[in-house]
Amino acid sequence: MTVVAVLAALVCVGLIVWYATRYRNLGQQRYSAPASWTRAGIFVSACWVLSIATGAAREITDHPIVTSSQLHSGAWWAWTVASFVTVGVGYWVIWARWTLHFDRRRAIGAQILMGILWGSGAGQLFVTVVHVVDRLGLPKWGLWLASYAIISTWQGLFQDLFWDVWVSPEHDTPWSIIRKVIVTHIPNVTMTLTWFVLYRNAALWVAVESMALVGACVFMRFPPWWERDHVLAPTTGPAFAGLIRATGYESDDRDPYATQRASDRAKVNAG
Repeated sequence: MTVVAVLAALVCVGLIVWYATRYRNLGQQRYSAPASWTRAGIFVSACWVLSIATGAAREITDHPIVTSSQLHSGAWWAWTVASFVTVGVGYWVIWARWTLHFDRRRAIGAQILMGILWGSGAGQLFVTVVHVVDRLGLPKWGLWLASYAIISTWQGLFQDLFWDVWVSPEHDTPWSIIRKVIVTHIPNVTMTLTWFVLYRNAALWVAVESMALVGACVFMRFPPWWERDHVLAPTTGPAFAGLIRATGYESDDRDPYATQRASDRAKVNAG
């Protein structure tokens, strides 16, 4: 673990230096795929370092993925299947339907890679929160409440102020931002956190979050790091303390999702 932590820290520092020398003065209005991948890499490597430093990574590496008693428990199977279905439907069906890709190129390999990296970082961060809060000795309901408050607050601020501003390309509208929170993000955290607090399958939690974010990257058509064509940057507005937040794309089209689906079908039919 020490070697992995050192490597992750070196990657994080190296990416910070690379970013500072290459992209520090790059404005948000101009989307840069290499800069976005660099920002994402800094976040992911920092999550790895934090997970290892706090001991949370041990829950992933030193514990069995699934125990024998869990495999013989109907309740465990019910919670596990429900968690995977909630995330699978939430991100691979609903989230996908309400996501704009603006005809960006399909680069499935790079998009899957970004989803796995993003998921490995975010998933380990979630495990870290529960692992650290658990040191307080709270009962399971208290552990769930404290962890939920921290994770949901972090996710709301992080996505709104950083990831959807500085990493992801434009892929939402004001309408979809609100709906996705209600029908994908809240059910995801609520269901999977409950499942984890009950059964502590850390590796599976990271896997299910990675599954969610692979879907997000594929359906938004996250630009590969070599992309040099124009990519629409996220639409932003003022937040607080001089920060900006993602506000979503606005147009005269009353249903841009239906327009996009029709265009995609026409392209498939054409060849």
